[in-house]
Amino acid sequence: MRILYELSWLWKTLGIALAAAVLCVVCAMLICKAKKKRLSKKAAAIIGVAAFVAAILVIIVIAQTPMPL
Repeated sequence: MRILYELSWLWKTLGIALAAAVLCVVCAMLICKAKKKRLSKKAAAIIGVAAFVAAILVIIVIAQTPMPL
């Protein structure tokens, strides 16, 4: 049970990053819909992966910042 508690930060981080990636892909789809163009699956996958990696990096940078008391 202790290992699940210790890894809870990992699941939260992955959930936040996945939500950010989904949000970016949805925004890209809406932009393409407004321009009346089609978003390819390859482009959507690249946007999703890039957003996921960027969200992980942002979370790591934020986690290293000390919180004021």
